[in-house]
Amino acid sequence: MMFGNGKKINGLENSTRIEIMKILIILLLPYYSFSQHTTKTKLEIGERIYFYSKILNEDRELYIYTPTSSNSSSKSYPVIYLLDAESLFFATAGALKFMNYSSSMPQMPEAYIVGIINTNRNRDMPMPQEIEKTEGANNFYSFLATEIVPFINKNHLTTGLNILIGHSQGALFATYATLNNPNLFQFTIALDAPMGVVKSVEQSYTKKISETCNIKYVSVKSRYGWDPGFKPTGNCLTYTQLNIENESHETMPYKGFYEGLKVLFNDYIPPVRDLSLQEIITYYKSLEKKYHFLYPLPSKVLLESARQNIGQSKKRTAIELINENNRLYGVSEFSKQLSEKAIKIVKGPDERVTFSLAHPSPDEKAIQPFLGNWSGILYVPSGTNTTIDWVIKIVNGKYQMESDVFKQFKTISDFLYINENNELVWGRKHEGGGIYISTGKLSTDGMKITGTEELIGFDFPPEWPAFKANTFEYKKL
Repeated sequence: MMFGNGKKINGLENSTRIEIMKILIILLLPYYSFSQHTTKTKLEIGERIYFYSKILNEDRELYIYTPTSSNSSSKSYPVIYLLDAESLFFATAGALKFMNYSSSMPQMPEAYIVGIINTNRNRDMPMPQEIEKTEGANNFYSFLATEIVPFINKNHLTTGLNILIGHSQGALFATYATLNNPNLFQFTIALDAPMGVVKSVEQSYTKKISETCNIKYVSVKSRYGWDPGFKPTGNCLTYTQLNIENESHETMPYKGFYEGLKVLFNDYIPPVRDLSLQEIITYYKSLEKKYHFLYPLPSKVLLESARQNIGQSKKRTAIELINENNRLYGVSEFSKQLSEKAIKIVKGPDERVTFSLAHPSPDEKAIQPFLGNWSGILYVPSGTNTTIDWVIKIVNGKYQMESDVFKQFKTISDFLYINENNELVWGRKHEGGGIYISTGKLSTDGMKITGTEELIGFDFPPEWPAFKANTFEYKKL
């Protein structure tokens, strides 16, 4: 790691002093065999700040990671406040970047990371035997709550969501700070907190956490943490405990960041990917109401929904989504490509898609011949024949087909009904738009189902080969 030249800027008030340095990583391309072509590139991942604290009467060093899109948009972001940043900052930034940018849909919102470097760890985040007996934790909490958080909110666009992450003693302090003011740190990840070392502390925090309604708390443990029998008694707390296997107390944070953040943001992405703009707005408004902070519409959700609507020839819906993305985030190369595809749409959507997805579930008498366990092969002319086992179950009053593909992964049907010819019709959405739809005819003895699987409602790009219908044969077990 290399630090650039620092510069001083005006602080908050009076004696507050802030010095900012860019945090850089140097990447050297391989040079042993190609030294004449060696290049050196600096990657900026954030800033290093020296912040004078009046409460602690000392300079405190902070690392600040800034979201990639903040340079091109005016949207707001949550803030992750990270303790023990000298050892955990880069791993947390790596997990955050992976969850934001390494798939077509993000696993969590982009966020700032404010990493706090230790000066006197045992004073600020005392051992369990001392946390209730000294002023250290309270002073360190005041430093966070009345100095650092206001400074970040003043100098950055923030949504109001503060996430506090700590490991070991830091996890114990994170729990202390969260329960001290649940309105300040609404989401918390406690990594292997030594919670059960002092029973009086555990009992006190158990009572407090059971009474706290507006936080989302994840305890990730390998060795320490809450006792296995710990269960909050409150009715409104979102509490989760995870176990990290095959890791020590010292090595578990790397997995813990990722698993904890997944739980905190398990509802961040809508379960359906081909929504309209109004449906996306409604979904994120519901999250704002649920958690009481802003949820900006994610660019990737807007554009992925646009892509799928293009695949279903829903021109107006796709253009609305693209235009909203461009308004919020500016025109990107991907949004430009999608816009060109949307403008070229000349036909309407396939009504068979809407008909199938909206079809009511069959009644008990109609579905009876198709119940039971079935096994067979899906024959794929342009690919690999697939072994599938399936069974029809009733879930929330609706019949669904649960399929076991290659005995390795399961799929659930998005629709299932009986057509006018007493054939079983089922299928699922295609990730690019449209649906896979299977139509199966039952043999006279009721022991075999044969038929075809087609892909409808999706316009293939010119460079793709045309879809050839698959056939299947399933036998009742």
